[in-house]
Amino acid sequence: MRHIGGEMAGWSDATPTGGPAYGHLLEALRPLVQAGTRVLVAGPHDPGLVAGLPGELTCLVRGEQDADLWEDLPVAVLCGSLAKLTDQFDVIIALDGVARLCTVEGPQYDWTESLQALCRALRPGGALLLAVENELGVHKLVDRTVVTSAHTDADWRPVGEYDDKPGTPARLRDRLTAEGLTVSWLGSAWPLPAAPSFIADEPTLRHGPAGALAAAASGAAGAAYARRRVLSDPRRLSSAAIRAGLGAELAPAWVVLAFRGMAGPVRLPPVVLGTGPMPQLPPGQLLEELLIGACLRHDLPAIRRLLAAWVAEQPTATANNVLVDGDVFAVLDETRPRVEPAIAVRRFATTLLAGGYEQPWPAAGDTDSLTAVLLAAAGLHPDPVPADDEPLPAPDSLREHEERVRRLEEQLADAAARIRHVESELVVRDGELRRARLQIDMFSGKVGYRVTRLGARAARKAVRILKNR
Repeated sequence: MRHIGGEMAGWSDATPTGGPAYGHLLEALRPLVQAGTRVLVAGPHDPGLVAGLPGELTCLVRGEQDADLWEDLPVAVLCGSLAKLTDQFDVIIALDGVARLCTVEGPQYDWTESLQALCRALRPGGALLLAVENELGVHKLVDRTVVTSAHTDADWRPVGEYDDKPGTPARLRDRLTAEGLTVSWLGSAWPLPAAPSFIADEPTLRHGPAGALAAAASGAAGAAYARRRVLSDPRRLSSAAIRAGLGAELAPAWVVLAFRGMAGPVRLPPVVLGTGPMPQLPPGQLLEELLIGACLRHDLPAIRRLLAAWVAEQPTATANNVLVDGDVFAVLDETRPRVEPAIAVRRFATTLLAGGYEQPWPAAGDTDSLTAVLLAAAGLHPDPVPADDEPLPAPDSLREHEERVRRLEEQLADAAARIRHVESELVVRDGELRRARLQIDMFSGKVGYRVTRLGARAARKAVRILKNR
């Protein structure tokens, strides 16, 4: 380890960047990293992410505790601020971005100044693999915290969207070109910048099958945000952005491969899902979205048709893993576990209720009753409804909670109105019942009626006597 100045003693940056998708990009970058190639890993990265790369590896971190993590690896460690970096390298890897490269012991670079410092450290013909967080990405739109306020000790400059960071892929290209770099590949990453599991390049997002891409982004967001408190469900925002053609603009991060000079021969894969390239993307739209749309329209024939075809073609795949193209029902990800048809239908019922979606059966307000209705519509026996031993966790979304509270308030208001109506009807019916009993007693000549009648006559006679006096 070599101290270059500005290092932070006793400091460690939490949550280093990693993830299988970034690992696959680095594997695809291997042709550029030969024996003797000088590689700089700028920022806190997971040691297992870059330890297998050939060449002469150097890691730049600002905290001494992070530098100690690399002691047992054949990596040279530079501990200090980016402002003190003077060496030059053939390849620079900055998948953590540039936000955690400056220290409190030196100048505070903005995004442009940090990029210029990395460009100065890049040799002519060298390659830069850089990740840029999108301040208007889906992960920011669903975050409950305010990014321009300090929440941890690392947030001594909570600039947020007021930084000079580029806000679109087109502007990112222009900024890199202005620094003398040639962009060879630019991809959009989901669901979190520090550990994406789905990356797609611009041409694929613009012209590829939107249904499959939206489903992949939605699945990645669901896994990353399981049980996490958010403002709104990131699965819906991610898939809606891609279907609307705004996937690149609303992606949580962009990953770019640029060269100082002419572009190199390396081409990164168009789509990365998990640990490798995504197989050929099938056409069609996600079954879950088609079913939700039919429920919102109260289109009962379409619901029955989709449910019946689902249990006939792909009965063991969940609705969020089936693509529908006309009459073809294809599984999107074969690696996802299969379940029983009734459990798959139950999970869709849970999604329908948890998301606060409108559905044609307002009386089916709980999972069991709605599952029974859907099973009957699919042509399956609705009783008994099986229990889901491994339910898929969902994000703890505030908007969906608010929608469920609103629906409960509507149900309570409706129940209160019904109670008031019933009470008024009971008062009317009670009066009618008393009059009917009097008439029955009169016509039947019962003793009680005769006594009551004599009492009434005596009372009227007493009133007349008093009036005469």
